Amino acid sequence: MNNVKYNFPKGFLWGGATAACQIEGAYDVDGRGLSTSDIHKYNSTLDRKKYRSKLVENEHTSETLAKAVTDKEGYYPKRHGNGFYYRYKEDIALMKEMGFNSFRFSIAWPRIFPNGDELEPNQKGLEFYDKVINEVVNAGMEPIVTMFHYDIPLHLLTEYGGFRNPKLIEFMTRYGKVLLDRYGDKVKCWIPFNQTNLIQYNSFKSVGILRDKTDNLVEDQYQAIHHQFIINAKLKQYAKKLNPEIKIGIMLADCTYYPHTCKPEDIVFAMKRIRMQYFYADVQLRGEYPRHMFRYFKENNININISEEDKIIIKENTLDFLALSYYYSRTLDSEKNTMDPATISENPYLEANAWGWTIDPLGLYHSLSQYWARYQKPIMIAENGFGYEDVFEDGTVHDDYRIDYLRQHIQAVGEAVKDGVDIFAYLPWGPIDLVSSGTAEMSKRYGFVYVDLDDFGKGTGDRFKKDSFYWYQKVIASNGADL
Repeated sequence: MNNVKYNFPKGFLWGGATAACQIEGAYDVDGRGLSTSDIHKYNSTLDRKKYRSKLVENEHTSETLAKAVTDKEGYYPKRHGNGFYYRYKEDIALMKEMGFNSFRFSIAWPRIFPNGDELEPNQKGLEFYDKVINEVVNAGMEPIVTMFHYDIPLHLLTEYGGFRNPKLIEFMTRYGKVLLDRYGDKVKCWIPFNQTNLIQYNSFKSVGILRDKTDNLVEDQYQAIHHQFIINAKLKQYAKKLNPEIKIGIMLADCTYYPHTCKPEDIVFAMKRIRMQYFYADVQLRGEYPRHMFRYFKENNININISEEDKIIIKENTLDFLALSYYYSRTLDSEKNTMDPATISENPYLEANAWGWTIDPLGLYHSLSQYWARYQKPIMIAENGFGYEDVFEDGTVHDDYRIDYLRQHIQAVGEAVKDGVDIFAYLPWGPIDLVSSGTAEMSKRYGFVYVDLDDFGKGTGDRFKKDSFYWYQKVIASNGADL
């Protein structure tokens, strides 16, 4: 594909993606409450590759949560981010200089509703996002907003038990309606939930379940996801009446699976695991639960409360687009792996970074093709990127490895566009270095812009353009033709 020229659609959205809990900081400013991300302590002895297969170190019980809240010794990087709360104008100006015409970011739920269950929002929080959204729009970018990106107000866990409690339908719907009312004239593209399918990896961050407060974790996870489905449908229903131009999408972390061998057992097992991932989008884009999930629930003694009213609102309010995050692919061995998506096998044909994330641009092409064939809905690539320990020297970073990764993945997107797949946005993850979601490191860097902060928050916080900054600038200026 090296010499192929790609013609991306006119008006294609080029930009980048971030999360409030990984960039903003200012966790105790202007009335903001604590969230699930604020108690993710940095562990300098962490085995990085462990995080690829089983994210458990940032899960919590009532006891560990209480200790983290009162801990005065440990360092909690997501409370500080990269300083975006104070440097948002500078960061947005850098994105504008690169040529971004879109920027995906999240609004911190506890900045708007500090406890999550208040009847009225925190005006100071709204005023901050007034300024951010105006800055984005004035820079010529389309804001793409995630309502919830791993930052549940802690009060909703301790008082209500997280999203498994139907009361959170009321609380999050209220929060979402506040955002749509205030910003619906400027923000047309909304993602209520980040990576909604990662419940087995992130039951604490994603659905707010404390390990000591559940008798059946898997059942509670799926009940929580059902409540999130209802919230999506209610927000879609509200948005249609508020402004028909507003689009509401579902976001999945793409877990591309290959059979580990050509044994039929491996092929069928991989198909079933992929089908488990499609389930989330099946409900929200097709409007109903697939029958294989009811079989799975029955065979695994999982009882989900789904009312007739729930079925109707989901059926009548299917979502508008599919947003995907894609980083790497996996293989599955039917003898060694299970239906738990955290269990995977090594792929001997792919290279990987220090965190064990394989480099597989063809996996992105494969996934885009399959999703389009299944749903025929517009697709946004909401995250894609390469985490690496950059070396800062001579005032910059020479990150040819990042350029090569992104080039190959943009080429894969271009191939899917040639096939007729309706892809409308490409938003690489972390355009300005930020705190890692899984490991809470700064040293796992994704950005086109280097931030002078280490894993303990030490440094000036100053921004420096990497080689990839200028490369991506050319990509955008050529609408993807010059790679």
